[in-house]
Amino acid sequence: MTADKIRYIGLHALCAAVFIFVLNFYILKSELQSAVFWAIGFGVMAAGLAYQQSKRPGS
Repeated sequence: MTADKIRYIGLHALCAAVFIFVLNFYILKSELQSAVFWAIGFGVMAAGLAYQQSKRPGS
């Protein structure tokens, strides 16, 4: 796996986690622990999807 693919996967995970954290904590006013757990979960799922997409031919 190249550094570009690792950067691609990491960026997707980070963006998803930040988005979900901001949505939960600031907009929906949930507790900090809940917002962090949701952010971690969505970050992992986004990383998995980005990894699958990076394995496609032509990417």
